[in-house]
Amino acid sequence: MKIFVSWSGELSRQIAEVLKKWIPCIIQSVEVFFSPEDIEKGDNWDKTISKELAECKYGIICLTTDNTTAPWINFEAGAIAKSLDSKVTALMINIKPSDIKGPLSRYQATKLEKDDFLQLITSINNTLETPLDSKILQNAFNAMWASLEKEANVIIEQYSKKGDAKANGDESKDQNDNEPIEEILQLLRKQSTLLSNPESILPLDYMDYIFRKFNERNRELYLDNEMFIEELIHYLSSTLRQIELMPKHSIIFELIHMLNFDELFQIMLHNIKRKGNKRYYSSIRNLERQYSEIMNNASNVITDTGDSSLESRISIEK
Repeated sequence: MKIFVSWSGELSRQIAEVLKKWIPCIIQSVEVFFSPEDIEKGDNWDKTISKELAECKYGIICLTTDNTTAPWINFEAGAIAKSLDSKVTALMINIKPSDIKGPLSRYQATKLEKDDFLQLITSINNTLETPLDSKILQNAFNAMWASLEKEANVIIEQYSKKGDAKANGDESKDQNDNEPIEEILQLLRKQSTLLSNPESILPLDYMDYIFRKFNERNRELYLDNEMFIEELIHYLSSTLRQIELMPKHSIIFELIHMLNFDELFQIMLHNIKRKGNKRYYSSIRNLERQYSEIMNNASNVITDTGDSSLESRISIEK
């Protein structure tokens, strides 16, 4: 079984590599995939990622302080959720659950701690067609966890020293006191980034992908609409043939008249004329004339045979 790991940014990428290395050591039948290039580059994203998602059964989104609002990780997370339903976990690397905002907050949040990570591994195991026995899984996890945790913590610590992660320890109190000022600074930085480099907020590859999907969807709706009209014309044509073969009895044609075929034809003609489709308009007009002739002929036959109960009820536009 394949697991898809989503990442954005250097810290997130390195943790994804740790997951790729150690998860298969715990569950040997699992293969971990993550894109080798930063997803923010967007190079052939839809082709490469869509192909991998089709083969994956579980998704892990690696979240850090730097990427929770990144457009591409939110975009990729949406595609993962659509493909994998509810089998998606947000792995919190150096953040708290309260730091996760927007669409990402709907996923199950998992801390990079022993108990939480064991729950994640158990959830992955339960997705397998033939899951490992719980005791075997527990033993395998216990044997690998210390190494996995140590490797992940070294990466997080190194990243923290570079000043790319939030300060912790004794500085946490000061940080809480300065939160309003920091939020203002972050907003100013984001505005400056947007003004100086709009593509960092909405990459061109991302916009190109959105426009292509929008055009494809419009085309699908157009084709679906044409198929609907074709099927409706076929249905009406078949129905009129059946009506024409029915016995010319007043009760039967009174029921047919109550179905308001006249109104249905008028609605269809109005909408098709507005769209400018001459072929469909002509087909509906012919069916309307055919219906009028059938009903007029039926009315004449019923009148000639002395059954005039419909004579005052059937009114056909000529």
